[in-house]
Amino acid sequence: MRLYETSETGSIEIEIGEDLQARHEELAQRNREWFRERGIRAFDITGSVGAGKTSLIAAMVERLSPEHGIGVIAGDVATTHDAERVSGKGARKVLQINTGGMCHLDAKLVHRALQHLPESGLDLVFIENVGNLICPSFFPLGAEARVAVVSANEGSHVIAKHPAMFQSADLVVLNKTDIADAVGVDLTGPVSDLQRLRPGMTVVRTNCMTGEGVEEVLRALRLA
Repeated sequence: MRLYETSETGSIEIEIGEDLQARHEELAQRNREWFRERGIRAFDITGSVGAGKTSLIAAMVERLSPEHGIGVIAGDVATTHDAERVSGKGARKVLQINTGGMCHLDAKLVHRALQHLPESGLDLVFIENVGNLICPSFFPLGAEARVAVVSANEGSHVIAKHPAMFQSADLVVLNKTDIADAVGVDLTGPVSDLQRLRPGMTVVRTNCMTGEGVEEVLRALRLA
């Protein structure tokens, strides 16, 4: 890990062994306790590359920073671009984790990053997971909630094709709704798929570039 600081025709099911799952959950619980002891609310923001995770985090930080001490941990395979985009929006500390090839963050990587956050003055932490709708779903980080961001340009069946991610999510953000017609996507498709998979799951439609829907995301997370 490198840590940077910046201002089906047929199918085969593969299961993670119970021992491995238990170990990941144990490490995630350690992080939950770390957050609880410090009175910090933490959120795991997941989604594909380009879905709008960074844009959503930046918009939330900008709105919340006047009243909250915020830390951001940005995960990616390489570069510090995501951390740089969030820097300057009002977070007290922005950290970049480069996994060096790993397709997800895990609780151990996050715990190591937490040691680089300020000792006091934080009450919110946003964790941007590596851009991927598959691997991160099996690795809890110890956050209070997982937000799955999916964009209109990913197609009408993106949720049906990645059930594990959306089964593990607490909130779904349907982003880039403004380009749905241009890319020929009927947004009722992914919403219907989600309701079949997770009846009653909250879906917030956003355009993070303009800020549309961001306040609704904050309300859904009990941050506004």
